[in-house]
Amino acid sequence: MSESQTNETLYIKHAIGSRMLLDVSGTHKRFTLAESPRGWSFVIENVEPAAAELLTRYAADLNLFYFVEQPGQPIRKKWFYDKDIPQIQYDPGTGRLTIDLDAMMEYNNEKV
Repeated sequence: MSESQTNETLYIKHAIGSRMLLDVSGTHKRFTLAESPRGWSFVIENVEPAAAELLTRYAADLNLFYFVEQPGQPIRKKWFYDKDIPQIQYDPGTGRLTIDLDAMMEYNNEKV
């Protein structure tokens, strides 16, 4: 990682048992995070239909963990979830998956 390089990681897990549903960093898929009317919106590119179906099936129990690493700084960690059910949209033609959530909490592991 170069001095100015930022590394972003996104893990999408099932809340019950913490099963990994989609490791965006491991698949090297591009994603973006932006504020939205509901709170926050993740857009993930090139998602396979089976992965999109799995995320849709477990929508009520999704936890999204977003990490930002920059050289010389502590890892910034955020947990995104929805107080009800996140809004998920999937375009099978492009493989673009959008997840809109309404809750976020920053955290660290310093006192674990």
